[in-house]
Amino acid sequence: MDLISGGFLLFAALTVLVYRALPPGLRPKWLLLMSAVFYLWADVRCGLFLLLSVLSCWGAALYLPRAKRKRLLLGLALLFNLGLMAALKLLPRLLARMGGGGFALLYPLGLSFYSLQAAGYVIDVYRGRIAPEKKLWRFALFLCFFPVVSQGPISRWEQLAPQLFAGREPAGREFAFGAQLMLFGYFKKLVIADRAGLLVDTVYNAPGQYAGLAVCLAALLYTLQLYTDFSGCVDICRGAAQMLGIDLAENFRRPLFSLSIREFWRRWHITLGAWFRDYLYFPLGGSRRGSGRARLNTLLVFAASGLWHGAGLNFLFWGLFNGLCIVTGPSALKLRDGLWRRLGAKQTPQLLRLLGCFFLVVFGFHFFRAPGLSAGLGMALDAVRGFSLSALTDGSLLALGLDGKDTLVLWLSLVLLLAVSLLEEKLGTVPLREELALLPLPLRWALWLLGLAAVLIFGVYGPGYDRAQFIYMGF
Repeated sequence: MDLISGGFLLFAALTVLVYRALPPGLRPKWLLLMSAVFYLWADVRCGLFLLLSVLSCWGAALYLPRAKRKRLLLGLALLFNLGLMAALKLLPRLLARMGGGGFALLYPLGLSFYSLQAAGYVIDVYRGRIAPEKKLWRFALFLCFFPVVSQGPISRWEQLAPQLFAGREPAGREFAFGAQLMLFGYFKKLVIADRAGLLVDTVYNAPGQYAGLAVCLAALLYTLQLYTDFSGCVDICRGAAQMLGIDLAENFRRPLFSLSIREFWRRWHITLGAWFRDYLYFPLGGSRRGSGRARLNTLLVFAASGLWHGAGLNFLFWGLFNGLCIVTGPSALKLRDGLWRRLGAKQTPQLLRLLGCFFLVVFGFHFFRAPGLSAGLGMALDAVRGFSLSALTDGSLLALGLDGKDTLVLWLSLVLLLAVSLLEEKLGTVPLREELALLPLPLRWALWLLGLAAVLIFGVYGPGYDRAQFIYMGF
């Protein structure tokens, strides 16, 4: 079921209304039923993979406490679930190399996300951090809860499960805040991400045909597209859950304000980073075996993160590039601070650190979006060789999929997003919605109606337009 369709809005409204009307004991089972409907609506065949993941991880975790060979059982459960995910990512590429490009392979919706969530649950049971759930339906709800099953956030049992099974009556404030968060998600997706995607697709779908500022602009807008697309989807999912009185884990914390790549990964896709830290980096030894081993473990983790996104060399390059930036970051900052002290400053100015980090993020995501590693390298060279500021005035940038009006709407929307993000950064842990809730009621309604009008009027629609799926649904 498409999260940006009228069908999903009706589905979410029905789920919330019936949930509130049911007695507490029936509410979790209603969520399980509606989550099954949501997932099977996408493709009934995908339900088989989700069912296999539920049964295998629930059964393995249930038997783990009394198993004689716990490590073997854990390994089999992980091999089945993570191995299936890896195989379905690799097989299309292998078949294409063998001349089987015409063979269409089903890739289940959300497999990359619920496989990690299920694996984390089994590992936590193995470590004794949580007790295994004895009731199959309760574990099934944890794994296929409809706001998270398609693309996260990757949730932990101890954080999500108690909320799912409590059947608590959601407060009116939670319903309002959830609806507002969903609206902001739709704004980011439809007004910004899909509009930026028109230019991004024009350039990246034709490597070698564009150069200079066209490639630079496409790389910049792809970073903004990916952020607004993915965070917008998470806002919609978190908002839908909040209307049910359930708080999902935070997945983004204004990552483009980061001063280093290490900080960026503390703010970007937070639940994925935490998963790799807890279930891969620490088991590899973390930093306990010296700085050299810590650097190697960091590179291995980011290589795995790159391959989790896709089997191409460009994803591996992107992962290793981020890992290399992290392991060399402290030394590079020390060198830069030394240079600035010679110029009379105490340290590198924060604005330059922010811009430097942003450039590294954009450069990395350029390869993430490119059709392949060689195409990404070629486009990067074209951007340097063909760079000319004349593209700013000769009108060539307006021939990349966006006309003058769309370009104006895009940049005004990005300015608005920047203003909101700056306010949120200033407020820290206090959500902006709570501050807005202190405004007079007429002003609040005016703001939210204005936001709704912006989505309806400036969202990318129109004849012949094929609304883009959320980018991370492809991972």
